Amino acid sequence: MKANIKVIELNSLDRFRKDLFSADSSEAIEKLLNWYIESFGGLNFKFGYDRPIIRARLCSSIEGFSHVSELHSPPPEVASIGRMNEKGSPMFYASYHIGTALAEINAKEGDIIQIGQFQLPNQSDSGIRCLAIGEIYNTYHGTSTISQTMFDEIRKLIDRLGKNDIHGLLSYLYMDALSAELLNDLSASEKDYIYSRTLSRLLLEKHPEIDGLIFPSAKIKGTANISLRPEAVLTKAKVVSSQVIKIIKLYPYGLCDFKVVKQAKGERSDGKIIW
Repeated sequence: MKANIKVIELNSLDRFRKDLFSADSSEAIEKLLNWYIESFGGLNFKFGYDRPIIRARLCSSIEGFSHVSELHSPPPEVASIGRMNEKGSPMFYASYHIGTALAEINAKEGDIIQIGQFQLPNQSDSGIRCLAIGEIYNTYHGTSTISQTMFDEIRKLIDRLGKNDIHGLLSYLYMDALSAELLNDLSASEKDYIYSRTLSRLLLEKHPEIDGLIFPSAKIKGTANISLRPEAVLTKAKVVSSQVIKIIKLYPYGLCDFKVVKQAKGERSDGKIIW
């Protein structure tokens, strides 16, 4: 795990935040964020994961999708603007919990949803490399959305920074929290996702070696989502379960009641799902 500890002075960060949210054009926002990421690089780490990540897709009928490719990100020619992607540049969106995955696609009672579970490599040396946004801020406040091992490592980093440079730690916490705010703003769709998709694109361009970003959910507090480059999913993830469900009842806090309509038995070598 590597961390970029170069920071911006707190008062300068505060002025930057005000300037950013008052910027009146996409060009002005990108210029400001380009300056910002010269110092902010996010928490860059490679990890193995022992349980699948979850992708939810709304279906038009109980038949669901017939091919695993339909559980992946859309092809570039049909990819529209999203929270973490520009038009024509798709990203693969998934969550760590089914309730979060359903909330992120605005699932409603009565909806038919196909749930795909994707297993990532479970060994860190062959695992996914991501930037984790907001996780240092979470750990500072005693919570973690990824894993206990990651929490312990970040606590060591925080302790070291706090002993060596408390103002540097505070600035880093500010940048981590601000970046998370930009990525998980609930009203982002009203602004065409300009802040989140611009920051995501700039971070991916700055770090071509990473597979994606982990960031706090916009819908369910205390949970996280993962956004991956499509090529990383194709080469490093495998569908291990697919089922079609019907939403019976949605409750607050990411809780839901549902009925399994169909459970896949597996898939053929050509990717066709066997029901």
